[in-house]
Amino acid sequence: MTSQEERDVLFARLFGLATVIHSGLIVRQTPLSTSPSSATNSSSLESYKELVDHLLTLGEKKSWLRESAWWTIGRAIDAVTKSSVSWKEEALASMLEVVYGRNNDLRSPEMVAITLKLQPVMPKHDWKNTLVPTFKDADILAAANFSILGRILKVRVKCIP
Repeated sequence: MTSQEERDVLFARLFGLATVIHSGLIVRQTPLSTSPSSATNSSSLESYKELVDHLLTLGEKKSWLRESAWWTIGRAIDAVTKSSVSWKEEALASMLEVVYGRNNDLRSPEMVAITLKLQPVMPKHDWKNTLVPTFKDADILAAANFSILGRILKVRVKCIP
């Protein structure tokens, strides 16, 4: 495969996965069709985990796909958070395991974005154990973390006394 063909395939995978999320198929609770011969199953925790794993793998494959793949993971978090699927809590818990367990470096804008999405919807999680020692405080937006966030996001942040 030429490099152009490889790029096309990678983008097609990314857009396909993003479409599954955007369309709501990833959190669908009923089959698409009532016909037994053409009915597809409703979504499941396993399909959610598989989709996230595909996105993580895609983001690791090429550096120029990383931001888009992680943005799409953020959309998957939004979709499951807004849904009423029975496996919502398990999906969010698996997101913690996969994202923070797979990528030990919390010093990326993508990890900050995912943390900002997960902290409000998972208030009972032990964020101190997840974020410290990379961050000084369990709340990623705490004043103690401003300088660290500034370095990660490559902006100048002045701490408010």
